[in-house]
Amino acid sequence: MLKLKRIVILLAELLAEVVLLGCLLGAMVSDKIGPLKGVLGAMVTIPVILGIHGYYVSRLLATVAWASKAKWLYPGLVATAFIAHVLFIAQFKSDLSPRAQVLILPFLIGGSCIVFACAFAGNWFFGRWRGDQASRLGLGMDV
Repeated sequence: MLKLKRIVILLAELLAEVVLLGCLLGAMVSDKIGPLKGVLGAMVTIPVILGIHGYYVSRLLATVAWASKAKWLYPGLVATAFIAHVLFIAQFKSDLSPRAQVLILPFLIGGSCIVFACAFAGNWFFGRWRGDQASRLGLGMDV
């Protein structure tokens, strides 16, 4: 039952990431195509691009850290995986338009904050759902 709860929380984290990253990227490109098309387009594009480049596999591998007592370890690993994959994608700058090249750094900074926050919130909700006394006191997530 504990693993099922973790899977539900992980899926909620991923959904929140897609929505928030889509909003971030959509807001960045909204002056060209409009806010609604920008956000909806980004919500479709971001999971596809990150999935193709292996981010979701790296993110699943980082979930082994959710059992750590350090509450920041899992979110830190997930944010590091996000940064690594965005930088890997960004190394193909010749394929990107000049506007897209300019947006890489703000997306990287904002996106890593979003990913960290989603993973941190997921850890917190998992501890509350599990009924941990330690999570209520802010002491960690050991299993």
